[in-house]
Amino acid sequence: MVEKNVSKILIGLVFVLIALQVIQPATSKAPDLPNNSCADCHRQLLFSSESQRQFIDIRIKHLESGISCSIVCHEDKLNKSTGSTYALWSVSTHALFEVTCEKCHGGDPLKVSKQEAHKGISNISIQRANTPEMCGKCHTAELDQFKNSEHFKRLESNQEGPAPACITCHQAHSVRVLTASEIEDFCSNCHNNITGINPTVPKRAESALSSVKELQFEISKARSSVILAKANNKDVTASEADLESAMTILKDIPSVWHRFNLTYFDTEVQKGLIDAKNAEKAMPEETAPPVTPKAPGFEVLLMVSGILAVYLLKRH
Repeated sequence: MVEKNVSKILIGLVFVLIALQVIQPATSKAPDLPNNSCADCHRQLLFSSESQRQFIDIRIKHLESGISCSIVCHEDKLNKSTGSTYALWSVSTHALFEVTCEKCHGGDPLKVSKQEAHKGISNISIQRANTPEMCGKCHTAELDQFKNSEHFKRLESNQEGPAPACITCHQAHSVRVLTASEIEDFCSNCHNNITGINPTVPKRAESALSSVKELQFEISKARSSVILAKANNKDVTASEADLESAMTILKDIPSVWHRFNLTYFDTEVQKGLIDAKNAEKAMPEETAPPVTPKAPGFEVLLMVSGILAVYLLKRH
């Protein structure tokens, strides 16, 4: 009986060994991977060269992030990036004034084929450090003021640390101008206690930009005074000169801001305020239209009626 059991066990082991021999080749066969998969490039790489080690590092980062790297994937990401860039540009001030892609990137928008349209495109001109000169082709006054700033000096010297360029504040494709209410939070990105770059700047910058509203209001009042004085045949020559000076300062304020010298900026605004207030004197107070006296109100008539009624009662 025991011999029969041993025989059965041996026969079973033989069958197991045969099965393993049949299955093993199938499980160890290399997978049939599609073209352009990660494995096509990476499965043969070894740590034998620096470039191969770099590729393996990239692959590990991709795998950790759950990214599948195929040519189709990269092409899709490029298309999405291009579409997103166009969407940002389409709602920008540049789009409003028909400043199209070739103004910054080069190329020929009149050509039909992609190869001809892209001829001459270079990434060198749009590197962050080169944006001031590129933007300055259209924004001459702003570039002149920016070259007097500490921002430009730091950018030009290639120093380590923050060195703002045009796209730092205005963005590359959305191209927007910050408002006075936004300026404090935006400047705080660099000017704060952590970086140690003058943390008082954001508040002062917001206050400086807000003072421009006061200048706009005073110019509006001055313009009304000059128009009224003219209507009264007054000599407004001096007032018109003051008003023109104030309006010129207001017009130049956006470019003056790019100097990023808040003391200088405030000085220019104050000059404009003085000119505007001088222009308001075109119509002196003594020559202002006389105020029409008010007609007696209901209360006065009621009081007079009451007195008259008492008088009549006493007589009777």
